[in-house]
Amino acid sequence: MEDKLITIAVHNYARAEILRTRLEAEDIACYLKNINLVHSVISGGVKVRVNSKDLEKALRVVEKVSENFRDEYQTETEGTSRSVQRILVPIDFSDYSVNACRYAIGLAEKLNAEIKLMHVYYNPVVNSMPLTDTYYYQVNMDEIIREIELRAKTSMEQFYADLKEKIEIDNIQGVKLDYMLVRGIASEEIIAKSEEYKPDVIIIGTRGQGERENDLIGSVTAKIIEDAKVPVLVIPEDSLYEGIATINILYATDFDESDYKAMKKLMNILAPFEFRLYCVHIGKPNNLEWDKAKMNTLKEKLINQYPDYEIECSLLEEEDFLKGIQELIREKRIDIISLVTHKRSLISKLLNPSVARKVLFHTNIPFLVFH
Repeated sequence: MEDKLITIAVHNYARAEILRTRLEAEDIACYLKNINLVHSVISGGVKVRVNSKDLEKALRVVEKVSENFRDEYQTETEGTSRSVQRILVPIDFSDYSVNACRYAIGLAEKLNAEIKLMHVYYNPVVNSMPLTDTYYYQVNMDEIIREIELRAKTSMEQFYADLKEKIEIDNIQGVKLDYMLVRGIASEEIIAKSEEYKPDVIIIGTRGQGERENDLIGSVTAKIIEDAKVPVLVIPEDSLYEGIATINILYATDFDESDYKAMKKLMNILAPFEFRLYCVHIGKPNNLEWDKAKMNTLKEKLINQYPDYEIECSLLEEEDFLKGIQELIREKRIDIISLVTHKRSLISKLLNPSVARKVLFHTNIPFLVFH
């Protein structure tokens, strides 16, 4: 049978040439595809391909070269990693908000972190009105706006006081609590304020007040997951907080370079806790050879980089994504699911209502999303 060519990496031209040189030094035949011969220096999307018989050996070389590329990036951003110090909790006074706050307090107690509660209230805007009613409508609208602002302020002060009282009654130490009231559209203001406040994590309920019962992910939460530049911990309403002991966390990987950066952030968040990390790829049987080689490389990297932590890497070959992840959740007693948002094929499966309802609604498992 003829040996087929397999794409093992896609880089710009300069990096593709570096990788080809390293592969050929290991006696691995290498072929580049999609080279722009006229503008070779700036061309992107160059595919690096090898024979299938050399796949496993080639992937080890790819990982070593990729590590050098990652080290270049980490040198530029060195010092940016830190433990969690600030937690932003958007609230709307619903049961989802109360539950999100329980998790935030548990995390903040362990990390001596600050919690900033945030409520966005919306001022109604009148698009059209009869000219004869302009004055009456303006006076009436001013009263409505004042009433909305006053109601939001009263509700926030009561919510803050109740939370403060709970912290004192439970004798929780090291938690700083503050709040802010903002006028505007919730999703837009939460993203804007998070860039200004710079929290290390956002904790939010899956839905808010008034959103439909059959919507697992509310519109505001979905927008924050997509646009926030910091990790977002999403808490289902029925996910009961029972203290933080040993955390079993499932990290779903598609073997992307961003996994390493996300893993580093994840370790910073989890470092103060006892935890077991299950790094899992759910693939299809026809990709078995490729997936096994990539998982072995990832496993070796994680164990070498984090020798003091309990990490288990596994490959599930399953045509049915739902079945594979549900079985893993039950078998490992998973407490949190973690993933990266830009992997559209993965995040769309979890956020698609018909799928997400089966995976998350029935298990009530929080999930931690990295951008």
